[in-house]
Amino acid sequence: MFSDKLTTLLQSFSKYELNRFGKFLRSPWFNEQDDVVRLYELLRLLLRKNEDALRVLDKKSVWKSLYDKKPYDDAQLRRLASDLTQLGLQFLSEEKRRENPLRELLDQQDALDRPELRKHLGSLEKQALKILEQEKTPDVAHYLQSYQLHWQIFNRATKVVDTSNYLEKLAPADRALDNFYLLQKLKFYTAWLIFSGMRAGAHEVSLPEGFLQMTESEHYRDNPLIATYRQVLHCLVDPEQETHYRQLRTLLNTHAAQIGKSDLRECYLIAQNYCAFKINQGRTEYYQENFELYKSIIEQEILLENGQLQEGIFKNIVTTGLRVGEYDWVEKFIREYAEFLPQSIRENARSFNLANLYSRRREHARVIELLRNVEYSDVVYALGSKVLLVYTYYETNEMLALDSLLDSFRIYLRRNKLISKNLKTEYGNFLSFVKKLSSLLPRQQTEIEQVRQRIEKCKSVTSKKWLLEKADELQKIKK
Repeated sequence: MFSDKLTTLLQSFSKYELNRFGKFLRSPWFNEQDDVVRLYELLRLLLRKNEDALRVLDKKSVWKSLYDKKPYDDAQLRRLASDLTQLGLQFLSEEKRRENPLRELLDQQDALDRPELRKHLGSLEKQALKILEQEKTPDVAHYLQSYQLHWQIFNRATKVVDTSNYLEKLAPADRALDNFYLLQKLKFYTAWLIFSGMRAGAHEVSLPEGFLQMTESEHYRDNPLIATYRQVLHCLVDPEQETHYRQLRTLLNTHAAQIGKSDLRECYLIAQNYCAFKINQGRTEYYQENFELYKSIIEQEILLENGQLQEGIFKNIVTTGLRVGEYDWVEKFIREYAEFLPQSIRENARSFNLANLYSRRREHARVIELLRNVEYSDVVYALGSKVLLVYTYYETNEMLALDSLLDSFRIYLRRNKLISKNLKTEYGNFLSFVKKLSSLLPRQQTEIEQVRQRIEKCKSVTSKKWLLEKADELQKIKK
């Protein structure tokens, strides 16, 4: 196989980035190797035809395309691939720098710190200060860059005899440093609280004595980001006090326009973790609360990261919406947002989640039609789709189809080596209970109750709620 690092890197580029990277490679300032350009063009053409073509590309085919009859030289080809990979990483770094004008100005500030270039430096620093002042949603990076800018100005002032405006240059650097430190410390401590709640660790993060009081002082009390993260911390430290969560929701609504998208998304995620904590305590009303959080995330336009939607988040939104009965909203969401999923799983995710929705609506014919489009090469979708089909055949009383599916499902579980032992147990128990329920008649109330109790007591079974509902339905028919 040809260089995995290189092909993976190129596959991550958008069409726009691929075009810009081509221009980057043709610039003699960055690259003077014609062979590197030729290798890039070869891979780009293959990528345009079929993304999977790069995965099966072998070294000798690449060499022949580049050098035809020249004897194969593995070391030269590896060096060429390595050079192109390094240039790709350099290109991404340059693109990232271009996206942040302030970062670029700070680099220039450092380069221009020469006595003969003071005029250039003064103009540049005015430009940087203007960018800082215009920032409406400052984040941690904003305060760090503000400190770096003011520290350079202050540091230069210490080297001259005239100290008339020395303090004027010192104070902004000090304020920026405090804001950066307080905010970053809050974020570190929050991350540690979340992590330590999941697993034990040897390392501990602590807050200095009086730290929280400092964040509540008049200098920082009105900073939207510090106030919000401080409230996040209260939620995590004292989750039983629900007023902390209510106050966090109020702050998120109040300060949404003053907080950067990345931080706002992070704070909403922590609020959702709080809802999950409450749901695990049996507080089912927090399903609706979690759903409202998802709606706010969409309204605030912070659902997507770099123009894409994570598959797990997509599925969680659908599951939460179905849990609270918002079927029309869920269908609209699936149809609007599936296009932002990674292309490799897009159709599977769209078909499976729509099938899940139609299963809840008892539109059984549409479930079967959609599941025909799901690729069973993905274990997660294979398991989910088979469970939905079990629901569908049971609900429509298609017992022959159900028996056949239960048998093939067992074989799939037994043969698939990617499924863990615990999951096999959960799904195996599910199939056994479905088999038993489907064989019982309403007059067999004693047997139905016995199966119901076994389901209730079983700790390792998927779709437990659905199984109990089916047992209850059999009991109600007799009554």
